[in-house]
Amino acid sequence: MIGLYIHIPFCRQKCFYCDFLSVRYDIDLADKYIDSLIKHSQKFKSRKISSMYIGGGTPSVLSSKQIQKLLTFLSNIFNLSKIKEFTFELNPESVSKEKLIILKEFGVNRLSIGLQSVEDKYLKYLGRIHDLKTFCICYDNVKHEGFDNVNIDLIYGLPNQTIDDWESVLKKILLFNSDHLSLYPLSVEKNTIFYKNGIVADGKLQSKMYEKSVEILEHAEYVHYEISNWAKKNKEALHNTNYWRNLEYIGLGASACGYLKKNRYKNIENIEKYINFIENGIDCTIENVYIDEKLYTAETIMLGLRLLREGLSVKCFNSPQNKLTLLECLKERTLIQEKDRIKLAKKYIFIFNQIVSKFM
Repeated sequence: MIGLYIHIPFCRQKCFYCDFLSVRYDIDLADKYIDSLIKHSQKFKSRKISSMYIGGGTPSVLSSKQIQKLLTFLSNIFNLSKIKEFTFELNPESVSKEKLIILKEFGVNRLSIGLQSVEDKYLKYLGRIHDLKTFCICYDNVKHEGFDNVNIDLIYGLPNQTIDDWESVLKKILLFNSDHLSLYPLSVEKNTIFYKNGIVADGKLQSKMYEKSVEILEHAEYVHYEISNWAKKNKEALHNTNYWRNLEYIGLGASACGYLKKNRYKNIENIEKYINFIENGIDCTIENVYIDEKLYTAETIMLGLRLLREGLSVKCFNSPQNKLTLLECLKERTLIQEKDRIKLAKKYIFIFNQIVSKFM
């Protein structure tokens, strides 16, 4: 079970909250970048891939020709017919029927749409360049082309957004009946426009909005299978779930991370340097960390507890210190045990980081 993540670092415009590697789309630079991705992927040709995720940035900003070229070569290198889940990220303003047809042709069976809000005023505040009408057209086209596994991303806890505002957003998004929802609290990171402008997130308000999300989506029969993710039955994200199970994955592209043979690595973050390194056969990784047994156990606990329904085996808490910490958490009821599985207690989800830090 090895996943493959491919990073497309191009957008039409940088969103005000985004700290991922992305630059304004340039067709010539994107052509060179795709050539480098193809060459880089040859290094892993013999690998059997169970899931693929093309993210960004905004992958759908690529031209139809560029998307077709990338997927053509990937299908020859990895045999996409064997992949269980193939996700492609898109933004409403940069997808067309032609692009959707190409994605369908090459086996993409899951789409993730960056909506972020159903209110135009908040979309503008976030620096998004689409409005709700554009999303509606996009969503109709996606369904018309036969995609039956669609995720929608939303951000909550924006300045001046009330709990009633957020409840209204959730009720409106439920009208689309999407297969999957990913809800993220606004996080103001360094190197973002929001950070430079002194925007501050209200953690207490976000906590209340999260509780409201749990309540509303549970009533709508969405499965809350991971801290930030809800899905219709059997529509959980396989690729991301493999991350949380601490399984191996390949990372292709500038700034992409990978985890293979007990080594976690990160590729160089500069796009031009990434292209130059790949074209000249130079190792493009800038970080390589060996994951020893102690670190592997800590990461497995940290990631596995995010899976609210699945949890992780009690055997993962096998060191004397972890056993002691586990007993304390069970006594405090921040963690619960169901047969041989350890799970995060739902009422303590929003202080997840404080809980798992005890095992680090």
